[in-house]
Amino acid sequence: MNSSEKDVGFDKLKSRFSRNIYQTDKGKVRLAMVKHDLLLSVPEISSERKLKILDAGAGMGQMARWLADKGHEVVMADISEEMLDHARKENKARALDEKIKIVHAPIQELHAKLSGQKFDLILLHGVIAWMQQPLEAIACLTSLLTSEGRMSVLFFNKDKLILKWGISDQVGNASNGRSSRVGTLTPINPLSFSAVAEFCRNNHLKILSKAGIRIFYRFFAKFPLSYHSSIDEYIKLEQQYYRQEPYASLGEHTHLVLCHT
Repeated sequence: MNSSEKDVGFDKLKSRFSRNIYQTDKGKVRLAMVKHDLLLSVPEISSERKLKILDAGAGMGQMARWLADKGHEVVMADISEEMLDHARKENKARALDEKIKIVHAPIQELHAKLSGQKFDLILLHGVIAWMQQPLEAIACLTSLLTSEGRMSVLFFNKDKLILKWGISDQVGNASNGRSSRVGTLTPINPLSFSAVAEFCRNNHLKILSKAGIRIFYRFFAKFPLSYHSSIDEYIKLEQQYYRQEPYASLGEHTHLVLCHT
């Protein structure tokens, strides 16, 4: 069986994913910080140069629409037909349907589906931790990157997750490094930075930048916030520390920008 057949898609989880991630304040903080870091890491996004961009595992297409709206040529791909249907409607509503090409395929098949094409920027956001072989996705996409291209990888941070489990008295989860619950929106294979860094060293990839995404906001998920601070204030706090250690290693997600060595 191909490993892609075991990977988690979101056909049955689309509504929960939208409601519990994209429509929440924590989702807004995550999206704002990823955009902020991407603009800093790849300044060509804001230039007049038209980039060819692949959004692999694009989900509902928020990032694809943001980039297409800036004038770039975007291909968005996902394994979930339900997610892509939602994206088609949103793309059309924003008059971006002619600027965004949609491909229904798992990441492992994109090098064949897009054979002969090269991209200046490849996004791999929030998807690899849902795969049985998470690092396989990066390897599958490197052949689609131009020699000077950049790959933006956002993954669920296992080190932060273990810290949260330990603090919240989930000792079994922290000891095992794996959740005892199934069917939740916690990814099946969160990753530590050290594992990804070792993979990059062994596969001729250079890490250009590292950032922690959502370091502070809702750290203590069990204890409701009093909301004295606004979301904008939290985003400013995140921006102050998100590239400084140890905070860069303590984000709910880790954002790396890679290139060929």
